[in-house]
Amino acid sequence: MHIPDAVLDPKVAAVTGLLGAAGLLWAMRKLERQLGERTTVLMGTMSAFVFAGQMVNFPVGLCSGHLLGGVLSAVLLGPWAGAVVIAAVLLVQCFLFNDGGLTALGANFVNMGLIGSVGGYAIYAAFRRVITGPKGVLIAAMAAAWFSVLLAAGAFAVELGASGHRDDFLRILSWMALVHAAIGLGEAVITGLVVRFVLLRRPDLLEPDDATGLSSAGRNPWVQVTIAGLCIALAVAVFLAPFASELPDGLQYVGGRFGFLAGPSPPAVVPAPLADYRLELPGLDHVKLATALAGVIGTLVVFGVSWGMARALPRHLPEGAVPDVV
Repeated sequence: MHIPDAVLDPKVAAVTGLLGAAGLLWAMRKLERQLGERTTVLMGTMSAFVFAGQMVNFPVGLCSGHLLGGVLSAVLLGPWAGAVVIAAVLLVQCFLFNDGGLTALGANFVNMGLIGSVGGYAIYAAFRRVITGPKGVLIAAMAAAWFSVLLAAGAFAVELGASGHRDDFLRILSWMALVHAAIGLGEAVITGLVVRFVLLRRPDLLEPDDATGLSSAGRNPWVQVTIAGLCIALAVAVFLAPFASELPDGLQYVGGRFGFLAGPSPPAVVPAPLADYRLELPGLDHVKLATALAGVIGTLVVFGVSWGMARALPRHLPEGAVPDVV
């Protein structure tokens, strides 16, 4: 659901850009209060996993969909850290792979980061108040994941309507909702599988024991969590991403149907070195291998960007807490 350049009206792009920037600054300010070793490590690994997961398009009828990851990130990290995770992914996708236009970067973050993660977490929290226990965590995460896809799709329809497509607004909104209701099922299943795995293997990652963000497993295992999480993300990028569906994603499908994405893509505002997730090397003609190598590079870069953003923020730990030493 990455909006390319030249789709939104410049005024809409500017407004959503300001909203996105303000939302990211607010999320990072809120995040300062919860930063600890747990959050810092998990932000890097979750960003890497979400990036790799978004490379894997799964078929849905005549189109395809991919993980958004906003709710999954928020369930593990909280809404503000989840939003920053999505921001890191979107930044690397835009500048390194030309996936999502620079002029639409703010709108993409509003839709997938703020609405997807923060709004999705609000839905998750509402379900958790009704359904308790591990079962409640799983059901709430899956339901919120599905709703988050619909909300993000609806937000894009509103942005497109404000960009001049008012006559087709209701039809575009209907088709975006219909297509992404099906894609949202895939989002819910992936989110549920990951949350179920965490509940079985490391439930402490979902329920930290103290205010510093450390779990009952102690401090040392965070290195193991980092390595394990990064290996899983790299495995997805290497073994699944090259075999992703080549069908247009939900946004591209609706865009082709209504003409706002018809024709060749406009040139990128800033040239991307690995455009279309292809690593161009002399003698490297194997498309799937080129995609896998690009995925490895992107996964590592996203991990570094997200981890660096977390490390750059000041810590405001509760009185008496021991600062992290990483």
